[in-house]
Amino acid sequence: MLVLFLLAVASVVAVLVAALALGKYAFMHYFGLAYAGYSPWPATSTMVGIAVTATVAMAWVSWVRMRELGQGGAVVMEWIGARAIDPGTIDPVHRRLINIVQEMAIASSIPPPDVYLLAHEDGINAFAAGHGTTDAAICVTYGCLEKLTRDELQGVIAHEFSHIVHGDMRLNIRLIGLLAGVMFLATTGRSMIYGDFSSGRKDPTFYMLGQYSIGFILLCVGSIGHLAGRVLQAAVSRSREFLADAAAVQFTRQQLGLVGALRKIQALSAGSALHGFDSSEVAHMLFGEGGRWSRLLATHPTVPVRIRALGMPYREQDIARIARDWQTTVRTADADARHVSLAGFAPAMATAHEGNRATTRVAQTPGTATPRALTTSIGQTIETAIHTANHLLQSVPRRLHDAAANTDDAPALILSLAVDADRAWRTTQLDHIEHHLGATFRAQVDTPLDAGTRLTPKARLPLLQLALPRLRRMPHAQGQMLLQALDALIHADGRIDLYEFCLVRLVRLYLDEAAQPARARIAGPARLFDRRADFATLCAILAGRGGVDGNAARHIWQQAMDSALPDHGLAYAVPPAWQTSLDALLQRLDALRPIDKELAIEGLAIAVLADQRVTLEEAELLRLICACLHCPLPPFLATEGDLSGHGPQASFSAEESDVCTHGASPLSI
Repeated sequence: MLVLFLLAVASVVAVLVAALALGKYAFMHYFGLAYAGYSPWPATSTMVGIAVTATVAMAWVSWVRMRELGQGGAVVMEWIGARAIDPGTIDPVHRRLINIVQEMAIASSIPPPDVYLLAHEDGINAFAAGHGTTDAAICVTYGCLEKLTRDELQGVIAHEFSHIVHGDMRLNIRLIGLLAGVMFLATTGRSMIYGDFSSGRKDPTFYMLGQYSIGFILLCVGSIGHLAGRVLQAAVSRSREFLADAAAVQFTRQQLGLVGALRKIQALSAGSALHGFDSSEVAHMLFGEGGRWSRLLATHPTVPVRIRALGMPYREQDIARIARDWQTTVRTADADARHVSLAGFAPAMATAHEGNRATTRVAQTPGTATPRALTTSIGQTIETAIHTANHLLQSVPRRLHDAAANTDDAPALILSLAVDADRAWRTTQLDHIEHHLGATFRAQVDTPLDAGTRLTPKARLPLLQLALPRLRRMPHAQGQMLLQALDALIHADGRIDLYEFCLVRLVRLYLDEAAQPARARIAGPARLFDRRADFATLCAILAGRGGVDGNAARHIWQQAMDSALPDHGLAYAVPPAWQTSLDALLQRLDALRPIDKELAIEGLAIAVLADQRVTLEEAELLRLICACLHCPLPPFLATEGDLSGHGPQASFSAEESDVCTHGASPLSI
């Protein structure tokens, strides 16, 4: 991409210098100055100066734009004029979208991205922006909400989640910065032509003529940069759109939703076009083509090609039928709104209290209970994970779900998750909260505690993931105070269990990356063999957390190490203060190459699945490790009741029951 950018800059500079040289030549000959002893060509130093100035200007514009976008996806959304949707909204159409995003996020084991709406765009389009999972944002047009069924909208959202979990967003947002420089001359020329530059001038006509002339020249010269930018976007975007489409089908395990959305783009007059802003700089990020471009410059494959690539036929009669039916049927958003529960999710399940040692087993879906299957599920959202996410979200009491969606209540909710269920320690911990954050905050934390004790252990980390995005807008000082209060809470009883460590580590990691999302590291150059001592320690920690004796733990450790590093040459040893060791070595292992991270996680999965029984501690720790390595692992546990079908069931309202009878899940609203 950098090579293409440099070639684009060189082309623009060459055309600019050539245009100015030819312009001077024509000017000198027209006025006869070339015959009066004056050189008709610019001096070499002048042309070099112009070339250097233009190059520096384009590089500076790119740097400024990248710096502006360094704060994450929200900046892109504000730039295009999108409006944020409150995650606690009761608007039924918006609620359906929020539910889909949260369901996909929990199934992907990432914090839910912020959701934005382009309220005045009738075309069917969407895109994701950001540097990583901590600052991601998803934007959809009103056309998506108005014209797509839930399955179709889920297919579009799954497509955008593919861009999030596969790291496409970081490349896309960098490309915006590069394009700003390449298209700088064209943008400046367009502004000079269509802007008002005559204000305050003594002779507006004279100055407007000069501005228009210069603007026209810049626009003509800059069109080369605009063309190069489109070629650069097409080169980066087209292949990734095929991959994102395929991943969306893999996520949802059905093709009809995504294919239905693509067919409606082709059939309806609005298509996927965007009119409210200049979409040229974000064209490579969109779900569908945002403007009218020739196939040569299109950033996306054509709709027929995308549909056929998904293994479905493309027939003109299907497109004609959709267009005809759309004129005579009730709008999708209006029809769906009648079935949406304003509460968002089904009422909380009446669940029995489970301890940290609750034992579960891997969901018995073909191919799931193997280390290789767990490794390949990283960065994926599989059907069983979506069902598990659905179940987990239902098990969260309504009061806590509302708190997770509220910016003011989320910090208190996170603190309440760290408060001990034993009332003997609760008062001491609340005293620590009052000391660090004040009496008002203590009361906020104390409020959800009774509901929090009814959470199943599996639902605590998903609830934390729902609350984390609300911390993104906290001032840095307040975030540090929150971390200090969390540290005081988990040390109040003189010991730190695994759940407490998971909680603090995830909050600290999220706050650090949210503060500087552009600097968040996804991978590095290190090899696993060079970090084998750290990996051996990590395997030893995980092998010993499942309640097994020393010999069994040693055997599990040996299996994991031999799988990833047959020639490791290390002996089994468990550090006494594993919490301190784990925090430090995770930072070093995060610098592994992606292929080495895959080997490492497969070895850790062997340690977890060695006895085909997985404790909740092991599951939480494994998912934490994957999150810290920027390799999100979807939920892979199911309780015995869940798998047998005799687990606790939710009670549904009449509206939700109506949805369920049509084949939707309780969350499918």
